[in-house]
Amino acid sequence: MFSRSLGFLVTAAALVTATPFKNNGSSTTAPTVTIKNGTIAGNYLPSFGIDEFFSIPFAAPPVGNLRFRHPQPPSKWNGTLDATEHGPSCPGFGPFSEGRPLDEDCLTLDVVRPSGGGKGLPVMVWIYGGGFSGGASADPRYNLSYIVNASVAIKKPVIAIGINYRLAGFGFLAGQDVFNSGNSNAGLFDQRQALRWIRENVGAFGGDKDKVTIWGESAGAYSVGYHLLANNGDNEGLFRAAILQSGSSLGPTLNSLGHFDEMYNSVVDILGCSNTSDRLQCLREVPYEQLFNALQPQLYTWTPVVDGDFIPGWPSDRMAAGKFANVTILIGANTDEGTATFFGPRNIINTTEDLRNYLLNGSLPATTPSSVEKLLELYPDDPALGCPFNTGSERFADQGYQYKRAAAIVGDYAMDAGRRQTSEAFANRGNKVFSYRFDQSPWNGKLKDITEVAPVYSTHYAEIGFVFNNPSTTISTYVGPDPAVNALSRLISRSWISFAHDLDPNNHGIQGAAKWPEYKYSASNIVFNSNRTYVEKDDYRKEQLNFWGTIWHEVGC
Repeated sequence: MFSRSLGFLVTAAALVTATPFKNNGSSTTAPTVTIKNGTIAGNYLPSFGIDEFFSIPFAAPPVGNLRFRHPQPPSKWNGTLDATEHGPSCPGFGPFSEGRPLDEDCLTLDVVRPSGGGKGLPVMVWIYGGGFSGGASADPRYNLSYIVNASVAIKKPVIAIGINYRLAGFGFLAGQDVFNSGNSNAGLFDQRQALRWIRENVGAFGGDKDKVTIWGESAGAYSVGYHLLANNGDNEGLFRAAILQSGSSLGPTLNSLGHFDEMYNSVVDILGCSNTSDRLQCLREVPYEQLFNALQPQLYTWTPVVDGDFIPGWPSDRMAAGKFANVTILIGANTDEGTATFFGPRNIINTTEDLRNYLLNGSLPATTPSSVEKLLELYPDDPALGCPFNTGSERFADQGYQYKRAAAIVGDYAMDAGRRQTSEAFANRGNKVFSYRFDQSPWNGKLKDITEVAPVYSTHYAEIGFVFNNPSTTISTYVGPDPAVNALSRLISRSWISFAHDLDPNNHGIQGAAKWPEYKYSASNIVFNSNRTYVEKDDYRKEQLNFWGTIWHEVGC
């Protein structure tokens, strides 16, 4: 059997010979699936009533001459592919990659299905976040078993798939050499290749290729947003719906090619490729460890670029022109996004002048002085209006006297303005849109890898545990012991399942829950809170959120 392990690399043309198979699941008979590339053996988990298949290659290993290139189709294999264990994750940096086995041979996906499969099942495809610098489908916080198990329990069975994609400089290296070679945004093309693989192969697992929902959070949601815009909105039949948690195509993750030129030239110089005739080819031949060290994010942060291909122009222009996929969307943000440590300007904003300088030279370096003055007017120094919202006159001054003011600006810029404008654009064109606001704080007042220093509240990433409904007490997204909070988690998770199954999140089977309205009939959000889940008009901070739409070009989207 073909077994993946750290450091094991194969070429695109390699054929693998079968070796004896050992099932690591709880059944004496491994579930097997045959696709055009070969046969795959996974695990059967009777306690969940599911089959799971891990680390199935959807592309050729992006190593050697395939490094820094768009993904190529996978090879066939001889014998049976051992898909009972997670293989290595893509090289990444920061807390979402730390402690994981990493390797460039990482373009794999995981499939979790109701035991025995079925026929024509809707498919949910998870794209992880992590700032395009870290993340892994193998992260236990993204365990898909619970969603699939719940989908069967409510008689809306789905198949769930988690995909890996290249990160940081491995997936988003940018510079004139990369652009000239036609290989920009390789990480996004990895995701697209995975979707093509799913369309071609998911029927063998019991899925319906025409009932795919793409689904992501943070950088994963931004990825989903870029898939909605790719090919001027032609989604190639790869998905019929999208879920965007705390992200869209509008916001801070996109850059122009020129933004990275200096960074690219520095990497080339560090790795001794400056004076070679083909600098990009030289980078392909650099030993992995040296390249990994040179791409450390404390030196360089790589994110998607406008490449004229996958991202043909600024997303704000594409949205305004209606050049986005004709699909149904579920989209939302958390109330207090700006409290995340990597968003919020902690310990540095005490005066209006501090904030002015931060906006001009730190958070929003492309923003004009006149736009900054307008932002200062729209977001006054009134702690009752700041983030975390609805916390009154408390300033959390140990984080900076005007911290809440700055956190409100950054959270709206990064998440909420894009959420509202995406909802409006899709709804105005007639697409079904379901918008939410997640308003639940972590049970213990902290969220590892996001922020563990007050204020936290309903911060970025706080909804993850609720969506995945994972009861494990050992993961950072554990929702806590409160029965009301666990009931909220069941409602959210089953709403996501209902959306993927029926294109309507209301068929979750939970009695007494508020009905989630379509945005085109009522510009409203459902607000998720364990004390009361209700529907609100989506008109809070109307002038502030609208203003971002007038300056997207300045801030790079």
